[in-house]
Amino acid sequence: MKSNKVFYQIKLGGVGLLLLLLWSFNAEAQVYSSGSTGADGAFAPTSSMSLTVPSSGILNFTTVTIPTGVTVTFAPNTANTTVTILATGDVNIAGTISVNGSNGLALSSGGSMVNAGGIGGPGGFPGGSGGMRAANNTAPFDGEGPGGGTCCYIFQYYGTWYFGQGGSYGANPSFTSLIPLFGGSGGSGGYSSSSYTGASGAGGGGAILISSSTQIVISGSITANGGVGGKNTIWQIAGCGGGSCYYDYSNTGGSGSGGAIRLVAPTISGTGSLQAVGGGPSGYTLYGSDANTSGKPGMIRLEAFSQSFTGSSSPVPYTSLTPSPSGTGSNPALANLPALTFASIGAVPAPSVPGGSYSSADVNLPQGTTNPVPVTLAASNIPVGTVFTVRLIPQFASSTSYSTSASTGTFSSSTASVPVTFPSGQISVLNAYASFTLPVQVAALYPLIDGEPVDRVMVAANYGQASEVTFFTKSGKEMKADRLFKEVIF
Repeated sequence: MKSNKVFYQIKLGGVGLLLLLLWSFNAEAQVYSSGSTGADGAFAPTSSMSLTVPSSGILNFTTVTIPTGVTVTFAPNTANTTVTILATGDVNIAGTISVNGSNGLALSSGGSMVNAGGIGGPGGFPGGSGGMRAANNTAPFDGEGPGGGTCCYIFQYYGTWYFGQGGSYGANPSFTSLIPLFGGSGGSGGYSSSSYTGASGAGGGGAILISSSTQIVISGSITANGGVGGKNTIWQIAGCGGGSCYYDYSNTGGSGSGGAIRLVAPTISGTGSLQAVGGGPSGYTLYGSDANTSGKPGMIRLEAFSQSFTGSSSPVPYTSLTPSPSGTGSNPALANLPALTFASIGAVPAPSVPGGSYSSADVNLPQGTTNPVPVTLAASNIPVGTVFTVRLIPQFASSTSYSTSASTGTFSSSTASVPVTFPSGQISVLNAYASFTLPVQVAALYPLIDGEPVDRVMVAANYGQASEVTFFTKSGKEMKADRLFKEVIF
């Protein structure tokens, strides 16, 4: 078996955690603190620039001033965290702050045999790679994230044409707190042909939190839009029959979904614009369909005692007159949280903090390794006897699901394993997930969620970070995916 490259990636699931019992405000004074330390000083760029997101994801400013004509973008950190901008003073945005996802690559006849998916904005998820050139209709990768686009929308009219699907944000409409905050999902890649490399999916919009202890004024724009899926600019499929005509661009990639924007301050005002929309269509027909290639919208939330923002917002924002904590330490750490990791692949331990890069492998299986390869999961604070599902998704073959043995050990430390057969000579994806009910005595240790007790729990992690936990209740306050994901790519 060849040496393999590994990185961890999140597919988030669960419900936003709103710690209503852990914080209150003085209704008379209406004082709010962003939690900024001010350590990064005043931020007032005079020309467009890209900020590198620190490893913590948090920027601690005194004031933020983005003048007209200036656009600020962000270079993601290695953990691909969301962007958090905290300010002790005013935040004035007359220019543009962007955490948009990137576009997919177009169908191509030369260059790489595989078109990589577009990168998500900070905290967002990438699009799926296009199908490999050399074989007709080679399947592409699905988009990443809880609402990742899948392959493929099939349009049949004088032939069969394939379109990668756009991503969705991946949260139920009841998830309005945006806690935890995460970005949009990527679109699926498109099929290849014997002569052309399939177009790739676009990245989902990123996620950004901006919090001020005084006010946020927006006369410019904040965008967390999904990218546009890779298009087919090489050939057009057209024809007529039965008195009607069709006109297609096929084998396109899906667009990324919109990401998330959360603004928190005592006062939010302005006439600017907020956008967290999905990327537009990459394929279409004369029948008025975009072939489901467009990305779906993300989410926007405004929290302020006084809200006089009269600008445009797409989608329509959720609003609250009670600003929630946003600074470091605003959500106190909870003890004994559940966690799930890949402990080892074969005899090779999985790194606790993988680099997540194709340029340098995190795990190398030794030559001579034979199938099936044992995959071991390590769990903590998860009920003993839980059976996990491990799903193998090869790059150029159908996926296969495996059920682990029931976990053994103790509630605080258990393991489960399963033999997995890896295809040689290609990259594969491993998903490990489970959904489980917390013991009553354990659930009682956690805070209420919007006034309701915790019933079930999910675990997720950002790139290279330890597990993060989200909870949900019996009432259905949940995101689209009701399971936890950790993803490893070989």
